[in-house]
Amino acid sequence: MRRTVFATGLVSLALVMPACALDCIVADPTGTPLNIRMSPNGKIVATARKGTRIQVFEGEEKYDNQNRAWYFVALPTSSAPDGYALADYIRCP
Repeated sequence: MRRTVFATGLVSLALVMPACALDCIVADPTGTPLNIRMSPNGKIVATARKGTRIQVFEGEEKYDNQNRAWYFVALPTSSAPDGYALADYIRCP
C-alpha cells in the first residue's frame, strides 16, 4: 500500500517540476510588467518587470489560438514554476 502511494507521489512530482531551465530576462518593450498566467491567456498569477531574471523551462512551451508561443516560467523568488508568459517578451541566451 505504501509503495503505491509513494510511486504515485513521485509521478506527480515529476509532472510539476520540469527538468531543464534556462536563465532568461524579461524584455517587455511596453514598460508595463509582464504578466505570468496560469495558462496561455489565462488568469494572471504574477508579474515581472523588464530586466527581471526569469527561468524558462525547456520543452514546456504552449501555443495559444493565435499561434503565439508561451513559456513555462519561474521567478527567481519561486521554488517551483509560476505559470506561462508570452515568449515574445522574454530573451534567452
